[in-house]
Amino acid sequence: MAKTGCIAGLVGGFALFSSFFWIDNDIGVPFGTFYKIVGMLVGLDGLPAIMFGFFAHMLTAALIGAIFCICSTLHRLLQISGVPKGIIGGAVTGIQVYAIFFMPITLYLMMPMISDQASGLSLVSSEQMEIAKTLLATSNDILWGSLILHVLYGSVMGLFCSFMLYEDYSMKDKIKKEKKEKWEKSESEHWPST
Repeated sequence: MAKTGCIAGLVGGFALFSSFFWIDNDIGVPFGTFYKIVGMLVGLDGLPAIMFGFFAHMLTAALIGAIFCICSTLHRLLQISGVPKGIIGGAVTGIQVYAIFFMPITLYLMMPMISDQASGLSLVSSEQMEIAKTLLATSNDILWGSLILHVLYGSVMGLFCSFMLYEDYSMKDKIKKEKKEKWEKSESEHWPST
């Protein structure tokens, strides 16, 4: 299950990959700014910050996918037994990840760092200062857009989980049906009707 979830999580993460560059272009900042900010949190800059941000994002996507699939085995109601259930479960997971992890990290780590850069408290170039000002000016749009992207990520992840797990669940249903038929047959032979 963890392996299946990792693959589905990575598919969802790659589905968002181009969206980040589109958003960067839409708000008027250089390509890779989202990933760069993640890398800057750990003290990197330039291309190393972008690479760190990319790999951290994909690792997180894979980890969320693995947890999603493992949790789907904990109770019968959580099982991803079909495409609609996978998509809805994934979308709900995306909202939870947004609320529990993304919002606190953004509001309490990223935004203060960006604010320091925009006000000149951090030693950054004038270009980075302008980028920080642009990010602050569009922060509400970024937060709402991020919610949509997290739901999209979760939906894609859930969709791929349902595709990959379909055969497992249909095989389990078939085995359960065969066991039930076998049990009913043995009961009818043991207790013949009068």
